[in-house]
Amino acid sequence: MNFSPSSSTSVTSSEVPLSNTPRARVLLVDDDERNLHAIKTVLEDIAEVVLAGSGEEALRQLLKGDFAVILLDVYMPGMDGYETAQLIRAREQTKRIPIIFLSAVNKEVEHLLHGYAMGAVDYVFKPVEPVVLQSKVAVFVDLFMMRREVQVKALQEQELESQLLHARKMDALGQITGGIAHDFNNLLAAVLGGLEMLEMRVPMAPEHGKLFAITRRAAEQGAALVTRLLAFARKQKLQPASIDIATLSTAVTQLLEHTLGGLVTLEWERQEHLWHPYADAGQLELAVVNLAINARDAMPEGGTIRISGRNAHGGHNGLADGDYVVLAISDTGIGISPNDLERVVEPFFTTKAQGKGTGLGLSMVYGFARQSGGMVQIESRLGQGTTVEIWLPRAVELPQTAAEKPRALSKPAHAQVGGMQHILLVDDHDGVRLTTTTLLEELGYRVTALPDGVQAAELPEEELEAVDVLISDYAMPLMSGSEVIRKLRARKNSLPAIIITGHADAISNIPDSVRVLNKPFTLTQLHEAIIAVEATQPA
Repeated sequence: MNFSPSSSTSVTSSEVPLSNTPRARVLLVDDDERNLHAIKTVLEDIAEVVLAGSGEEALRQLLKGDFAVILLDVYMPGMDGYETAQLIRAREQTKRIPIIFLSAVNKEVEHLLHGYAMGAVDYVFKPVEPVVLQSKVAVFVDLFMMRREVQVKALQEQELESQLLHARKMDALGQITGGIAHDFNNLLAAVLGGLEMLEMRVPMAPEHGKLFAITRRAAEQGAALVTRLLAFARKQKLQPASIDIATLSTAVTQLLEHTLGGLVTLEWERQEHLWHPYADAGQLELAVVNLAINARDAMPEGGTIRISGRNAHGGHNGLADGDYVVLAISDTGIGISPNDLERVVEPFFTTKAQGKGTGLGLSMVYGFARQSGGMVQIESRLGQGTTVEIWLPRAVELPQTAAEKPRALSKPAHAQVGGMQHILLVDDHDGVRLTTTTLLEELGYRVTALPDGVQAAELPEEELEAVDVLISDYAMPLMSGSEVIRKLRARKNSLPAIIITGHADAISNIPDSVRVLNKPFTLTQLHEAIIAVEATQPA
């Protein structure tokens, strides 16, 4: 084929590729090496030009990737342009790539029709003007780049939609889980309260005492399970503060000292000048321990658990812009399959064998991180291991030293015996109301128990005046615990008050000087709460 280099005008694609976007590729097929290099020089400003000296070589190049357009010489020895075009059109992956025939002869209609029948979209005849060839190729490069952009945007939108659906699913699971946990907390409060009273009041033979202890332990495990559910639902009561990672590493190492076994080693790596995370120290400690135990279970033949810390910046993956501390827990274990990776943070989903796990460890970590203003990222490869990253906001203050931490409230002298102090108890759950009344009476208090806030708010003046402490459930159908406190304090200023709840994070607008006691609670915890609110009142 002859090529005429009479013009040096350059025509470029109107869609200028971004620096991080791969350039479009053009496949140039010609058995004349001079023509290959001459045309490549003209087109290389428009796209990346891939050269092929024969039809067979062109087909091999088409197996390696996509092309915006194919420039195909008609007359070549062996497999000519028509046969090559026919094979390109017969292949599903390449049949839609535009083909421009390059021809030096046969401009008759019959010849052109044959070319179009073989799959050509255009002809370029020699001698070829560079500007003509550039213009024709630029059109197809533009179309190719626009189609690629549409595909990328479609994939991005699909990914965003998938993330949104996942977030909605997790929120829905959280709502359901939180509601179930609230109901179970009421049931467990009644069960544990009743068991505690039986243990104090009913003499038991040793064999009965053993059975009783097993029953109580099962109820306590149920309470621990509910705590994890609330963590996933992001409805646990957190006490965030600045955390010293060195202190955390010491505590976690001591907790895991006799748990990991001889085949598993634990290593800590901390970036120099590591920031302090802002989170609940106890919950973070529990999260790291849970992840370390998961890592141990993923390495039945032994291995290394590496816990590292680094500073990072947010503003991605739904994370607010700002500074974060990242704790990464890595193992060298069996890994998690891609199909399971998105589900591992769902409550009760586990990759462990039946009976080997509750499926709440990762869900608890996920809920804790999200409730703390951070996130969890998981990377895993089968046979190579897993890394779970906990992203937590950076604290603006330094951690408190032991000397700076507030001292525990000392008990007033009169608190050892409740005397005949009068407690007003409001709870809509019959079982909780009964067992809490029994616990209070065991402590020596006189109790008035009511099933809803409306009755409490309408308590006669002389009866309200005799009340020393108000204890109210928070979530009740007619009136919330906060509203009950406000209405009664409007009539009796500075009335000591406690809110009891199985849904701690759902509480809002708590009046001043009100203590929150989470269900289920023990006799001692109830007594300490009463002592604490009494101590805050003026003498």
